Amino acid sequence: MTHDTLVYLAKTFGLFWMMAFFVIVAAIAYLPSRKAGYERAARSILAPDTSPKGGPRS
Repeated sequence: MTHDTLVYLAKTFGLFWMMAFFVIVAAIAYLPSRKAGYERAARSILAPDTSPKGGPRS
């Protein structure tokens, strides 16, 4: 195999591999069954609500 052949194979199959990887990751990220975990992670970085009842944050 020559260097040019290896470069061609790497560029061609590397492109298809990366495209397939992106599609799989995007599909997993947007699965409806994973929404609860994402919502829990989004809320976990927020400070707990410590304002008194009837305060400005209620």
